Amino acid sequence: MGQARLVTGASAGRRLPARAVVTIGVFDGVHVAHRQLIRAVVRLARRRRRVTSGIITFHPDPQRVLHPARVSPALMPIEERLARLRLLGVDWIWVIPFTCAFARVRAERFVRRVLIGQLRAGAVVVGDGFLFGKDREGDLRILRRLGASAGMQVVSVASIRRHGQPVSSSRIRRLIAEGLLAQAAQLLGRPHALVGTVVRGTGRGRRFGIPTANIRLLPQALPPQGVYAVRLRAGSSGRWRPAVMNFGMRPTFGAGPVVCEVHVLGFRGRLLGRRVVVSLLKRLRGERYFASPAALIAQVHRDISRARRLLSYYS
Repeated sequence: MGQARLVTGASAGRRLPARAVVTIGVFDGVHVAHRQLIRAVVRLARRRRRVTSGIITFHPDPQRVLHPARVSPALMPIEERLARLRLLGVDWIWVIPFTCAFARVRAERFVRRVLIGQLRAGAVVVGDGFLFGKDREGDLRILRRLGASAGMQVVSVASIRRHGQPVSSSRIRRLIAEGLLAQAAQLLGRPHALVGTVVRGTGRGRRFGIPTANIRLLPQALPPQGVYAVRLRAGSSGRWRPAVMNFGMRPTFGAGPVVCEVHVLGFRGRLLGRRVVVSLLKRLRGERYFASPAALIAQVHRDISRARRLLSYYS
């Protein structure tokens, strides 16, 4: 199975195959409910002759355009989101730039201009709570009415619920912020991951015999400060390596800005300048002040031993 074709632009739908089966959404986190929806798209397209499957998504997140002062951080950067979506079996992904002008498009105009006019979609698969258009005025009833007039089938997929509540990106963000990583992983279908680039640090860890990769994180949902058992992957095709992450202000050396430092167990290669993904498996402890560097180093070795035992279950 190859990766999906990626097209970007407000009018790019005209370059895509007509009569496709599509779904629509931001898909932040590409969580279990998102993947259920996309699987339904792929299955429906395969049951039809000479029909492709596709995803219509938006960038930036509509909430970032509509409510910039109170927008929540994304679960993952756009590059990571698209990389994950491209592996889910669809034939193409259309990224529509979300602007203030686009936000004013009424629901009926969106269906007629985008889904029918540009894409000539044969079927649309959405969640049962799907809302769209200016002020979220469009719903399934409107979508079905407009679809029927153009021969476009509308399929509704029931929401996935966990512990009595629907799975949603906002719910996952709250769990991550509270440090409830295991619960967040259940809704994501995998551990939450941080994405960033390795930059040059102070070299303090190397002087102490515990070298770390200092990671400049992209804007994304962050966990509480502390020490974590993690796995790190460099690049999109590298292997996962066991590691320990400190995420915090390093109070023993004088509190400064929050930094992300990762010690990769048994690794002697170079990561400087590389893009990495850090998969968060378990929080070992909160960040704390130590009376001396020696006391901190002793605790770090205990953290590494504990992480090594935990990470053996993921190898």
